[in-house]
Amino acid sequence: MIKELFFTNVPASVAVIGLVLYFFGMAVVFITNPIKNAESFAVKPVDNAGKTEIRVYYGGISFALGAFLLYLTIKLGTPVYSLVGGLFFATTVFVTRSIFLCVDKGWKCPYTKLAIPAEGAFVIALWTCYILSKTLY
Repeated sequence: MIKELFFTNVPASVAVIGLVLYFFGMAVVFITNPIKNAESFAVKPVDNAGKTEIRVYYGGISFALGAFLLYLTIKLGTPVYSLVGGLFFATTVFVTRSIFLCVDKGWKCPYTKLAIPAEGAFVIALWTCYILSKTLY
């Protein structure tokens, strides 16, 4: 069943697998070691409740997004809708970050120097998979 689902639309399937692995990876990273990993994202909790918030919002929501995209793919029998959901998420994060790094003057921060090219490449890869999924299938 999973193998057949993958071949219904290979570009969309590859993108969804990447999205699910990304979200599950982020969940594990932030749930298991929230402070160290949040600080690498330039986020620092002021107390233990902040540590919990990092686990919940960076870890828990990442897990939920990955699980939802996987569920949606299986339930609908196609990865295309999950890819579209991932495109909404990734493109919105990238555009919002790009706008507010200018507003907040955060372009010189070490995290921004990593995030912008990485997120930009991720968004381009997702859009490429989306275009291929519509062109080839």
